[in-house]
Amino acid sequence: MKQISLEALIKEEEEKLLNQLRADDMVDKNRLQSVSRLQDALSRALLRYNAACSGDGMRQAVADSVTAPALDMAGLLLSGTAEKEISKRPVRSWAVAALLSAVVCVLAGALIFPRSYEGGCILMALAAVAAFLSGRLWYGEREVQIRAGIDADVVWKNIDRAAGTMDRKIEALCLLVEQSITDAQNAPASSVSAQFDADRLKLISDLLEALYADNGSLALQQLKKLRPYLRSRGIDVVDYAPEYEDMFELLPTKMSPATLRPALCSGEKLLLAGRATRPSA
Repeated sequence: MKQISLEALIKEEEEKLLNQLRADDMVDKNRLQSVSRLQDALSRALLRYNAACSGDGMRQAVADSVTAPALDMAGLLLSGTAEKEISKRPVRSWAVAALLSAVVCVLAGALIFPRSYEGGCILMALAAVAAFLSGRLWYGEREVQIRAGIDADVVWKNIDRAAGTMDRKIEALCLLVEQSITDAQNAPASSVSAQFDADRLKLISDLLEALYADNGSLALQQLKKLRPYLRSRGIDVVDYAPEYEDMFELLPTKMSPATLRPALCSGEKLLLAGRATRPSA
């Protein structure tokens, strides 16, 4: 059976979600509503995914973990701002020309009035028209409103890409957990075989044989194999001597010094302190 994926579940709502996002942007002009729609779509996909994986608690937990940040990040669509900006129109050169024409017509009319009343009236009318056009064409401040919206297609592409990434992370994490479980199950057997090689098992077997045989001489004979075995493993067996006092636990005695238990060391490192007797002062 093919494994269900979040990407496939999201794609089933592609057309519906795109239409809703476009309506939110162009009709309702409500980005908060778009965020709510995206979160609802992801939540529905997660519920269906978990229902399809009802027998796999680990996969459900991983899906919840990777989907939760996506639900929270949907709120980033509200992080933009919409502010009013004031812009100035540039001064039009022919508006200035019209104003100058009006001034010229007024001056010319004032000069012509004594000689020609009709000509003066015409010039005054032309001056009025030129002044009116200059005022209408002159620059002025205007308010520009900027509305922040969302691009439904871009949002969908990012949601679809995020769903694909979540599917890949779910698979990778599930494989990692399964591998860890497998390694943990195999670890005891492998560690036992690593700790007890053939020589060690042979030595332990010989000592146990002497124990079960209740034969002291056989046990002593087998114990003599310990020193060469330890030496082959890089462990030195050190008997008591005055120069090695710091490697031993010393017990007082009235007899000659004796080694009760040798010290074990590897190079300069003391692995296990020995025990010895030393005449008390």
